[in-house]
Amino acid sequence: MLQSRPRRLVRTVVLGLAAATALSLAACSLDQEDEVRSKVENWVKLGETFYFYSRVNCTAALFDVKATRISSMIRKVSTVADGMRAITEGESVAFQVAELSPTEVTEQIMTRDLPLGLGVLSSGTGGKDCMADEMAEAYFNTLLDPTSVLIFDPEGKFMAVFDKRNRRLFFSRGRTS
Repeated sequence: MLQSRPRRLVRTVVLGLAAATALSLAACSLDQEDEVRSKVENWVKLGETFYFYSRVNCTAALFDVKATRISSMIRKVSTVADGMRAITEGESVAFQVAELSPTEVTEQIMTRDLPLGLGVLSSGTGGKDCMADEMAEAYFNTLLDPTSVLIFDPEGKFMAVFDKRNRRLFFSRGRTS
């Protein structure tokens, strides 16, 4: 059945508005899930996505991890000083500091270099507004676990925390002005 010209015009306008709305909603997110996965999947072997939420000012994600080994594609350090040096050189770094939780690593960075430490801290807390309550609680418990590994990307300004005990990876990022 042929549509009249006015009906075709209305249909075209409605479809155009729907497409524009979908694009504008996507533009309201700080990150997309596939982009976040691609940022971290070279460092840890990811499984399924348990949680992903992003809006204009924050992103939070939780991924299953298939192996407890961190890839050689990220610089791994065993001291806070080595990690700080890597960050100032613009390198992504995994802090595998014996007996220090991600929170303690961040505190030591702040003690030695407050602006650098605040950058790490704000990345780690920036995603909290995008976390469901249960996820936020699990994330903050993981931050206190000395078996967890803090991963920081100074270029992307995000923090990932590898919960080795439960084989999962938290991703947190807040909007940088």
